[in-house]
Amino acid sequence: MTAKTIYEIHDAAFARVSAYVILDTTGALVATVSIKYPTDGAGRLYAYVHVIGAPMVRGSASGGGYDKRSAACASAAKASKDWPDAFRAAMMANAGASWDRAVSDAGYIVHQAI
Repeated sequence: MTAKTIYEIHDAAFARVSAYVILDTTGALVATVSIKYPTDGAGRLYAYVHVIGAPMVRGSASGGGYDKRSAACASAAKASKDWPDAFRAAMMANAGASWDRAVSDAGYIVHQAI
């Protein structure tokens, strides 16, 4: 049996997770977004969004044939009233772009961490 590399171990540990940090134009942390993918494509996907200074919220989406990440982020945005208006509007935008593109287009900087 071959020993696994640290990269293979990391990939296995985070196979169904992605995480993002969102900064303003000065580089200050605005929010974090964590996505938990389902084991199958049709299962429920969860988005955990923490806007700094507001409680973390969770949104979800299930089914298939559409961008569940963006739908789950929009679901989270609907659950929070404590977010800055521009950020909340960007997370709820559904004009064909993914959630991270909509947030970037609103003037924020989005970096994928995992």
